[in-house]
Parts: sequence; structure tokens; C-alpha cells
Amino acid sequence: MNHHSKFFKLPLLASGLLLATLSYTPPLLAENAPPTTESATVEQTQAFEEAVRKYLLENPEVIIESLTRYQQLQAQRESELKDLAISMNADQLHNDQTSPVLGNPDGDVVLVEFFDYRCPYCHKASKIIQALIEDDPNLKVVMKEFPILGPESVVAARAALAAQKQGKYAEYHFALMENAKDLSQNRLLELAADLGLDKQQFAADMKSAEIGETILKNRSLAEKVGAEGTPAFIVGTRSLSPGTSYEAFQQVIADIRSKGNS
Repeated sequence: MNHHSKFFKLPLLASGLLLATLSYTPPLLAENAPPTTESATVEQTQAFEEAVRKYLLENPEVIIESLTRYQQLQAQRESELKDLAISMNADQLHNDQTSPVLGNPDGDVVLVEFFDYRCPYCHKASKIIQALIEDDPNLKVVMKEFPILGPESVVAARAALAAQKQGKYAEYHFALMENAKDLSQNRLLELAADLGLDKQQFAADMKSAEIGETILKNRSLAEKVGAEGTPAFIVGTRSLSPGTSYEAFQQVIADIRSKGNS
């Protein structure tokens, strides 16, 4: 599965448990807490640690509550950092000249998608993107080729960007999304011919260093803005979940327009 969350990791659990154990002082023990000066004896320290251990064993909910709170704070911090990274890289997300644009290039709201042609969730999302473009004449959709599922994904991304050079990106992109079971070199070339592309130029562009650099740049940008799987969506400067519905996209777009901030 491509789209995923990182909010629950073993290191996080360990950190939360340590935080709960070291930072929590039960009210019943506060008055008897050992001195923290250099005069504290080993016996007093051991007695205190044993008292804390006993308390936590008898009141395990304290650890659970502390861990839950710790996770919430970590998730909030990660979300804030991600939002900041998106804002700082908004120009590259929205206006990079090497990224194909669907819909209205001058649209007042920008939707960015990082995707892979071998990603089944991207196939489903593709239909939503098509519907949004058809129904919203002021929506700009920026496509970030982000092949992370193996060599076939990379070749398909190169082919789509080669089609862009001859003005047929949208047709080529949606054709691949409609039927991504066969991403062989022969099929990619046949599709180019079916769309009336110059096959010789197409084949040369597929191998070009320029297209390779575009893909590498997309990967670097994805890392900066926390797009770790596919599909990854950003509308304006808001990150949306991979499973966002058509209606949810519409609501976010309407909300951005109402605030005059794309």
C-alpha cells in the first residue's frame, strides 16, 4: 500500500513511555519526593523509583494518558512542520515550468498531485481529478510525476513527460491511468503513435537528461513537503489525505476561494 501514516512508530512509543515514567510525579508522592540535591542518598533514590514504579503498575492509565497526549503533540508538531514546508515551497509546487498543468493554467485555486502510474489509488483518484477539471473552469491542476514503485513507473513517467513536449500530456496521462496494467516500452510507444506523436522525437525525449532531472526534482520536492506516498494532494497550501473524495475536494476549494487564498 502506498498511502500511509507515520504517526505510530516504536521509537515514538518508547519516547512516550520514557516521558510518562520520568516526568510524571503522582500527587500522593509529591510530599515525599526525595531531594534532588547532591546529598540525595542512593537508598532514597531507589525508594522513590520503586514508589513510582509501584504507582504506575497500580495506575496504568497514567502511562496510557501520557502516551496518548505525547502522540497528539507529536502529530500536531509534524502537521505544523508540514504546513510550513508547503508554504515555503508553494512557488515550486504551483508554478514550476517543467510540471504539466491540467485544467485552467490561470485558475484561482491550485491542486497539486504527486502520483505513480502503478499506484491503484492514483487510478481511482484520476477519475476524481477529471471530474473536478470538467466541473470547475477555474481550477488549475499541477501534475507531479513521482515514480516510486519500480522501474516501470519511471519509464511511464518519462513517457508522459515526453508526450508533454508534443502537447499531448493530458491525453497520454489519462490513457495510462485508464489502463496501467501494461506499461511496457512497446505499449508506451504505440500509445504515442495512436495520439499522433512523432515517435522518433518521443523516444528521444523519453531518454533525455532534462526529463530525468524533472523527476529527480519532483522527488526532492516531495521529500521537502512530506509527500511520502502516492497519491499525495495539496490544494492551495493544504495537504489532503490520499482518500479525499470529490465532495471533500470541492469543499476545500470553495473554502479557499471564500478566504481569497489559493
